[in-house]
Amino acid sequence: MDLKKSLLRITGRQGCFEWGDNYLAGIYAVPGEAPKGSRICRLNSRKLGRALHLLSTPERIFAQLALYNPDVFELHEQKILSPIPEVHPLQGNPLAAGLKLLPVKGTSLVAEEIGLKHATAVMTYDDGRRERVPHPYLGDLLLYIHPQGSAPYAVNWTVKLSAMDFDEIARGSLKSLAKQKENREKARLRHVLEEVYYHSAGIRTVRVSRDMLDPVLVANLDLLYGYHDREISLESNVLEDFSHDIEDCVAHGRPVASVALMYGQRWGRRDLFLTKIYKDIWERKLPVSLFDPVLIDHPLVTDAPDVLQVYSSLFAGLPE
Repeated sequence: MDLKKSLLRITGRQGCFEWGDNYLAGIYAVPGEAPKGSRICRLNSRKLGRALHLLSTPERIFAQLALYNPDVFELHEQKILSPIPEVHPLQGNPLAAGLKLLPVKGTSLVAEEIGLKHATAVMTYDDGRRERVPHPYLGDLLLYIHPQGSAPYAVNWTVKLSAMDFDEIARGSLKSLAKQKENREKARLRHVLEEVYYHSAGIRTVRVSRDMLDPVLVANLDLLYGYHDREISLESNVLEDFSHDIEDCVAHGRPVASVALMYGQRWGRRDLFLTKIYKDIWERKLPVSLFDPVLIDHPLVTDAPDVLQVYSSLFAGLPE
């Protein structure tokens, strides 16, 4: 990796970010920027009005889970961890007006405190002078959450495929015991760095991994997300009647596909009515279980726990 080029790219995109600017991920999900071997994904979000740049399948899964929560109003992926002290990530957001927000400490100071050798890059200036400067680390997903009737706050998600991946860098690679021990210590310090960095500003860091989510939930979120931003060019009164009939179907344990077929025969564009079903589930207008397969030609399951209650701890901030 060209660390100088990477440093200039990250600081150029995020070094002067202010709320109201278009957020730019520190790494784009494109070949040449994303790490080799990563499963990159660009995820269009209607809520955010932009595409998210995600560098792994677990990041995509947890971004979808975050966006499913109506209290999440913004999400910053590949977010810079500032090497120097910086204002709280929420500073300047209108929702946070009047709040006393602590600054982040800066990773250079945190690294010194915990005994981690900070990543650096050598910069060459116009006068020929060369200087070694801290290279910024990046976090995976920073959630901005605004529960109804409460103050907004942020939660940092650090994402892996497996919970065991937090314990060692390149865990699946063949290596000596000495190298394995070294990689485990590097992984430990890297995670401590991020946790202490955000904790200094009162932000909780949560370790999330693909293996902590129900596989059926993962499949359902991906299915529903594919429909969430599709336009439905039908009259609002028709859609209101359709949603009411769908709710009645779900309540009485009847398959909802038949209603879409009936409306499709009358109004045309059956595909738009099918889309409306999935959008209503995504928007939590239909109380459907996401822990069971969402099969619209079968009765939809409703007597199951709410996803956001089951995983509520992932969205919780630091205790006051």
